[in-house]
Amino acid sequence: MRAVAVRYCDGMSARNVDPADEWPLPPPWMWGCGKCTELYRAMKQAPKLVDAALEELGPGIDCDPHDSIVSTQIRLARHIATRHVSELPEADEECERCVSDASGNLPAVLALEHRARHLFAPPSIVDML
Repeated sequence: MRAVAVRYCDGMSARNVDPADEWPLPPPWMWGCGKCTELYRAMKQAPKLVDAALEELGPGIDCDPHDSIVSTQIRLARHIATRHVSELPEADEECERCVSDASGNLPAVLALEHRARHLFAPPSIVDML
């Protein structure tokens, strides 16, 4: 079982939080890598920057033309998959994507990126990439 970062706000309690939507705490080894730390911080900052731009500019303007919310996750997953392979979790037998990736139909680096996402992304979005 891995640690999960939980924030309660707006009157929410532990019963109201769906565990599938909680961002896991990254493993300690990630904080020992300067690039992991840099990419993780950029990933966590991206939604705030997009929200601030949307608030300032309003609807009708693409405030994230480079899909920074997704691309920052991809960059972190790629870094982990290529530089920290020994730290990746095994494929999760309960994860449809992990099971399907084990078939060998995808390039190996994409399967490794998906496994890397299990380290830092909420379960509800891990399967999206």
